[in-house]
Amino acid sequence: MRARSIFAIGLTTALVVAACKRAGDEGTSTSGVDAGGFDKSALLRAFGQCAFETYRDFNAAVLELDASAKRADTEGTPAARDAARESWKKAMDVWQRAELFQFGPAATTGTPGGRDLRDPIYAWPLVNRCVIEQQIVDKTYEKPELASALVNTRGLSAAEYLLFYDGADNACTPAATINATGTWAALGGPEIAKRKLAYARALTADTVQRAQELLNAWDPAQGNFVATISTAGPGQVFTSQQMAFNAVSNAFFYVDDFVKNMKLGKPSGFNPGCAAPPCVGDVESPWAHRSKEHLKNNLAGFDKLLRGCGADGQGLGWDDLLVAVGDEPLAKKLSDALAVTRAALDALKQPTLEDDLVKDPAGVKALYDSLRTIVVLLKTEFISVLDLELPKRVEGDND
Repeated sequence: MRARSIFAIGLTTALVVAACKRAGDEGTSTSGVDAGGFDKSALLRAFGQCAFETYRDFNAAVLELDASAKRADTEGTPAARDAARESWKKAMDVWQRAELFQFGPAATTGTPGGRDLRDPIYAWPLVNRCVIEQQIVDKTYEKPELASALVNTRGLSAAEYLLFYDGADNACTPAATINATGTWAALGGPEIAKRKLAYARALTADTVQRAQELLNAWDPAQGNFVATISTAGPGQVFTSQQMAFNAVSNAFFYVDDFVKNMKLGKPSGFNPGCAAPPCVGDVESPWAHRSKEHLKNNLAGFDKLLRGCGADGQGLGWDDLLVAVGDEPLAKKLSDALAVTRAALDALKQPTLEDDLVKDPAGVKALYDSLRTIVVLLKTEFISVLDLELPKRVEGDND
């Protein structure tokens, strides 16, 4: 406990020093560190091009999902439903890599170029099974209101429940209208299953439109946000290159607040929110049981930003900027820490993360600790060396 306390104090001190440094040097916060002759615009373009290519891959995958969902709804056979499930998995694999690219149009309104285009596609952890089930009864999926319904009833997370959960029960309280009036029970199992497929079909069609909008925003032939992020400067969306780098850095921290804290820390009980660990119901993918695959793809997206978007890390990434500013050792530490984390994830041999949480808590702890190593490097050396700002959403987290 004493060693952990000393570590926490040291980390907190490092964060305070970094914050003071940024507050006391406004010039640095806009111009960034000296990278010699390194082409920062080329790195920003590489980040943007990688985002565009990832969204292009997702667009193709979600079109396949939409076609499969339509067949499942039309045919209503187990084989057609299973094919839709496989297409959902493929689309989610790509999207989980895209989760690391929440800068620009996918980011929240109020950030540079932010258009809130992420949540209508995948709103996790905002998913509400009870409301989805209420909309099954009301057939909201057949109405224009679906397009403006709460994001916790739309997108890929809602589609997971609709495609993968076979039960005829619901998650609403007995006092909820669909239970109190008996409208849910009156549907019966076969009708509930039929409506789930119809709802899933409506959601995938909506997601196709959202995915196309996001792709168009980045497409060099249309919205061309690739150029927007790479031509940062006075009068532009990003008024400086450092502002653009901060936006990408904020997205990079997805590995902290989402991956370490919510996807692993909460269900394992290492973070607040789980009263009696393990809390297997808090995993990211409770119906398709793909939580470990999601983590693998999150790390793949992290790697694309760190080392480059090409095969085996080819192309420009954060590591190239670190080398240019004279800190190749940090680039290696981050790369090595990522390799350790991937190995720890691969070492979890149970069929699902839920099983690992119960049967291999030591392995889960090893994975959590490896993620924590990455996060500490990001929160201390990475932001300090590149004079970046710590995202506000993670400022209060000491590890």
